[in-house]
Amino acid sequence: MLECLVDGEITDQVSVADRGLLYGDGLFENITVLGGQPRFWQGHIDRLTAGCEQLGIPVTPQAVLLRELKTVAAGQPDCVVRIIVTRGTSGSGYAPSSPAHSNRIVSSHARTQLKEDYPTFGIRARLCDLRLGIQPALAGMKHLNRLEQVTARAEWQDPLIQEGILLDREDHVISGISSNIFLVYSGRLLTPRLDRCGIRGVMRGAILNAFRPLCEQRRLLLDMLPEAHEIFVCDSIHGVLPVTRIDHWEYEIGPVTREVQDWLNQQ
Repeated sequence: MLECLVDGEITDQVSVADRGLLYGDGLFENITVLGGQPRFWQGHIDRLTAGCEQLGIPVTPQAVLLRELKTVAAGQPDCVVRIIVTRGTSGSGYAPSSPAHSNRIVSSHARTQLKEDYPTFGIRARLCDLRLGIQPALAGMKHLNRLEQVTARAEWQDPLIQEGILLDREDHVISGISSNIFLVYSGRLLTPRLDRCGIRGVMRGAILNAFRPLCEQRRLLLDMLPEAHEIFVCDSIHGVLPVTRIDHWEYEIGPVTREVQDWLNQQ
């Protein structure tokens, strides 16, 4: 079964001089594929395109990426396809080659299955010790350097904790390690502004669009967490998961979270 293409060729080998490997110089998307069709495709491709344009990496045509996604996902009714776009290869040193070019890797992977009761009964989370660095030039994009997330996830081994909540160096709530976060206050959906750090998730964007009158993007301080009426996290692989506990703070699974879950189930 074909599972990986590198620049359209059947292989799982990349050059040791690839800047994605050397410097994390590139971007990626993880896309759920069901029945051969990618979920939230346009949201993923729009984010990838915007990131490439911001970093000055040539954009691969959408039709090429979609064709290669369907190729590696063929015969797999439920999988995740990862698209990686790097700045290609270059000589030693940080300076990019000119003219710029890109390499792409498209691969399929089994989708990690959550316990069936997580969407129904919720998950537990913890505050991470690691604080995200503030870097507006890279905020929002899903670039290849994920060392902050790797370091944060290494902080615990307790199987009862499913997610870590990340703050920035000024103690603003930013996101989960692999998810975005929403707080519910008096029926309104509050989610962090991600103009200084964090990833603008595709699921987050879909929720903001679908529930626009109820949503607000703002700075969320740490002391707002214990006051929230409901909290949920979301990502494009696992959907919407209620949070029932963060450290010693406990939360009910309320009607707003259920409404967002119902909306997603209808998509």
